[in-house]
Amino acid sequence: MRSEGERFTTKTCLCLVSCGLSLALAAHPVEITGTVVDSSGRAVPAAEVTCGFARATTGPDGRFRFSGIERCRASVAAPGFETLRTELAAGAETRLELRVAGPLERVVVTATRSESTAEETGVAATVITRADLEQRQFPMVLEALRTVPGLFVVQTGRRGGLTAVFTRGAQRTGTLFLVDGVPVNDPGGEFNAAHLTSGTLERVEMVRGPESALFGTDAAAGVVQLFTRRGDPEAAVPRGTLAYDRGSFQTDRWSAGLAGGSGARFDYALHAEQLRSAGEFPNDHYRNTTGSLNAGIRFSEATQLRGVFRAMDSTLGVPGQVAFGLVDHDAFETNRDYVVSLRLEDARGSRYLQSASFGHHRVRDVYTNQRLDGPYALAALVRDVAGPPRRTYLVRLLDPRRLPVEIPTGTRLVQREVTLFPSREPFVSATSRTRAGYQGSLTHGAGTATFGYEYERQEGDISKREVARNRHGVFAHEQRSLGGRLFVAGGLRVEHSSAFGARVAPRGAASLLVSGERGALSSAWLRFSAGRGITEPSLLQNFAREAFFTGNPDLRPEKTTSYEAGLVAEWFGRRLHAEAAAFHSSFQDLIAFVSLPPPTWGSWANVEASRARGVELAAAVRLPWQVQLRGAYLRLWTRILRSNAPASPFTGVGQELGRRPGNSGSLSLAITPRRWMFQAGAVLAGERQDSDFWLGVNRNPGYQLVYASGSLRLTRHVTPFFQADNVLNARYQEALGYSSLGRSLRGGVRLAW
Repeated sequence: MRSEGERFTTKTCLCLVSCGLSLALAAHPVEITGTVVDSSGRAVPAAEVTCGFARATTGPDGRFRFSGIERCRASVAAPGFETLRTELAAGAETRLELRVAGPLERVVVTATRSESTAEETGVAATVITRADLEQRQFPMVLEALRTVPGLFVVQTGRRGGLTAVFTRGAQRTGTLFLVDGVPVNDPGGEFNAAHLTSGTLERVEMVRGPESALFGTDAAAGVVQLFTRRGDPEAAVPRGTLAYDRGSFQTDRWSAGLAGGSGARFDYALHAEQLRSAGEFPNDHYRNTTGSLNAGIRFSEATQLRGVFRAMDSTLGVPGQVAFGLVDHDAFETNRDYVVSLRLEDARGSRYLQSASFGHHRVRDVYTNQRLDGPYALAALVRDVAGPPRRTYLVRLLDPRRLPVEIPTGTRLVQREVTLFPSREPFVSATSRTRAGYQGSLTHGAGTATFGYEYERQEGDISKREVARNRHGVFAHEQRSLGGRLFVAGGLRVEHSSAFGARVAPRGAASLLVSGERGALSSAWLRFSAGRGITEPSLLQNFAREAFFTGNPDLRPEKTTSYEAGLVAEWFGRRLHAEAAAFHSSFQDLIAFVSLPPPTWGSWANVEASRARGVELAAAVRLPWQVQLRGAYLRLWTRILRSNAPASPFTGVGQELGRRPGNSGSLSLAITPRRWMFQAGAVLAGERQDSDFWLGVNRNPGYQLVYASGSLRLTRHVTPFFQADNVLNARYQEALGYSSLGRSLRGGVRLAW
């Protein structure tokens, strides 16, 4: 048995050893240090280095430092360079070399739910950065989407008019829209993209092809994800912006933003803006007010919580088919939209990242029309072209009071009397989606495995009663590199809905680095992918209980099966990026309204099918003197295979799918020196199938939309700018009868501090 003195001596020695170790560790604190250089070995100042949830900016010598971190997954970003992703560890000094950026941003999150390049994931993806949005003076998101390869945007009228996005010829309900990870489509896929503003956004990602394997229903043809801008936790002094512009049609817009942080632990970004316009026609007014808050708090080097709130309120007149002289003088619509996102992220070591999320979206739309308009006399000359399929073109509208004595050969006269009847009471559409989920990402030697679970509850006001349904989704996705040249990715999602039961949505892709640096060729990739997407029925289609139609609780989800092959190449030191892809998509179990014998009268059923095939081309080139050219082209062939109305001249068997042109594309030129910028471009659309509802016309001619914008930075704080739309004052109709907005010019000034 040890004596009291021995015990005292032992405790004293242990205490001294402990103090010695503490002093040794204090003398050599754990830290990660390094230097960021370019390909020539020169230091890159002002590069942003992110290590886990911590951030640092390199000094004039290119150096950075993180204290108290042993190991992390890191990213390094600097203007003019490609973002570098690597692992950092404490100990030896790290030297990070950045490559000169190509003309396009290639890192995407949406493709696999984790950061990766589009080439490695084997998907067709496009990224619109904040710099791209700034060059166009922060347009509405729908205007930015018009330039994306494979997407076609249709707006029924002018500002605020119902706007649909068609991805590679799919249904308008096949493209899922996410705001910071929260779906904002109505249950069933419907989404009006007219009210999305871009001033609060950091970037927009678009993935073309079925993504239901990761995101579930509504991602049958593609995903568009909007990322809200974050604040800088190092900016203890808030940074602000204030802008105002005014122009044609009594249009004005103001915006204000404030962003900053506190002690590298907390960051925030607030933004508000409002757009108002009297419009070009009677009852054509529009007002959109949008506000957002993005705030994050870092509890430790491994854990952070981020919350995003976005709200939008709009009101607009709905004059109708003013191109035909059919004006509704009192119809108007109000829309209120709220999005809430909460995400808790936690890194367990350098290889495992987990997150728990909560999201809520609610939209309420009210359409009011209390007065009868008309009757209007409508007269036109139309021209028929024998089929199959038969096509009818509008030659010109006529004054019903001065009809021609002789009808030109090859045309016929059509006359109608049109009355625009009021609605008995306001039409209200109110839906919400509330979801919670968990996601884990494990990085291993050859790639990344991602898996998770999501629960969603969908609610709505249908037929003056509250209805609801639930969804559960389990997904798993693996991305792997084989030999450094072949990348494979694949996964599936099991989706269970209280409305349609269980469905499985798989997806797989492979991409091969065919060639690395070789002469003028910088790199060349081949990619192949296949996937299945699903779109669930809407709440109305499931639960309606009206006098003349009723919902169908036995509807199956619509199914999309798609295959794609593509080639991506970069040339001349990555200054030229070119991409080509061919795809084939089949759409089965499409839901259509069907007539039934009384007392039901009508309901919905899975009775239609169609297909789309296409070739997609895109190129971007970065020239000297800060000049960049971009172009995109889509050749699309669509066909209706089964129809509820087989002989219809609009939606019959053999007809093209409506409002998807066979030829479409875009061109743009951007010049961006340090103090000023200028951009001009055009959106091109070919002839397409459509319906005018009155004259029997089923073809809509092509159009060209030319735009321009520019700015001049007078000082660090003052930047005047201008924005011009429809520069050539083209008179076209994206949807038959709904005239486009004429030439529009706005100018203003932006203040920053």
